[in-house]
Amino acid sequence: MKPAQKMETKIFNSAALIIVIYLKAMIVFNLILGHYLLSLILLVTSAIVLAFYLMGKSRQNFSWGINLLSLLGYPILAINFFNNAGIEGPTFYIFLMIHIVILTVTQIKTYWFWGIYNFIFYLSLFYIAIYHPDLIANNYPSPYLQFIDHSITYFACILGIIAIITALKWNYQNQKLESEQKGAALKKVVSELSSANEQKNKIIALISHDLKNPLLSITKILEMINEGELEKEETEAVLKELYIIASNAQKMSEEILEWATLELKNASPKFRSVNLKEHCNSMLLIYKGMARQKNITLETQFDGDATIFTDFDRLMLIVRNLLQNAIKFTSEGGEILFSYHTTEEEFIITIADTGKGISKEHLHRLFNMKFESTSGTSMEKGTGVGLYISNENAKKIGGSLKVESELGRGSVFTLTLPRTHSLPKTNRPKTK
Repeated sequence: MKPAQKMETKIFNSAALIIVIYLKAMIVFNLILGHYLLSLILLVTSAIVLAFYLMGKSRQNFSWGINLLSLLGYPILAINFFNNAGIEGPTFYIFLMIHIVILTVTQIKTYWFWGIYNFIFYLSLFYIAIYHPDLIANNYPSPYLQFIDHSITYFACILGIIAIITALKWNYQNQKLESEQKGAALKKVVSELSSANEQKNKIIALISHDLKNPLLSITKILEMINEGELEKEETEAVLKELYIIASNAQKMSEEILEWATLELKNASPKFRSVNLKEHCNSMLLIYKGMARQKNITLETQFDGDATIFTDFDRLMLIVRNLLQNAIKFTSEGGEILFSYHTTEEEFIITIADTGKGISKEHLHRLFNMKFESTSGTSMEKGTGVGLYISNENAKKIGGSLKVESELGRGSVFTLTLPRTHSLPKTNRPKTK
């Protein structure tokens, strides 16, 4: 059911229920006074209103029920007018309330009809009461009973109007809240789509720039070798350069593809308990071998309980990127330290190197999508993609990635993960 129909149903049901209660009270009141015909009329009227109330409550034939009850309402009020003291009675109070109910539950385009319909009945009844008072029965044996009848009717009309206004305000507040929630959700989706689109554009631009150029260089060098344009010594030098270019292009494509694959296959983090030391050993041996090729010492240090609850694939993606960067930007004879320790609240992984360091100007934008190409100590290509990916994944597993660095003095990257697993709501693992 639409919000507008919900509001109409609530107004109709509230007003109808109050009218039924009022009519029952009037039946008892008139029975006490001995007005049996009027009591019978009121009993039939309350039965009709009750039937339409039940129809409206079940939300079936709602529009048809409203229109029919509205059409019958004024003739029923006219009967009550003739049998209950005319303008000396309380009928016109109900006339006004019934018209308010009709206007709130019918379409705006029908207002003119109901306005004319109400006015014709009102004018006709008032004319009869003034010029033909003999047609109207006066059922009040005393002013006291007239006062009681007017008071009860007026009070019932007040309740009806309160019910209508309450329903209107309730519906307005609900629609406003729903609209705000939808607006906030839409704003969030637009923001996420904008961010994702910006990220996609950056990566496409990066691939276009940093993969296209190396591939063009590789193609050109191979053409020169194939056509015999180079001497033997030149060929050997060019082949070394070719190896460096191909190696850099491969590493960058691996970074991007590894991140993209992880995002596509595993949009939400999957947490499990692992022993970090056992699972890292084989990976660290590989990077120790890579470090030795540049005459770099890679030391490892574990302190405290090595069992950690996290998304291990994402954690390893971060660690690999940080180790690759440390090796890339550390000169021959340098040192790298991979350390792990725990506190009462956190798991802390630190990768410190004695490399070339990072300038203050570049440090503050290290983890954003403003990628900048840099060169390692052996002319390795650095794009900044790996650090951006690492930082994003650290957030997804509830952690944080920080860096301290100084030009010529090296860098220290610190990955901190919570022991309490107080992750963002969207990143919490599902429990069965």
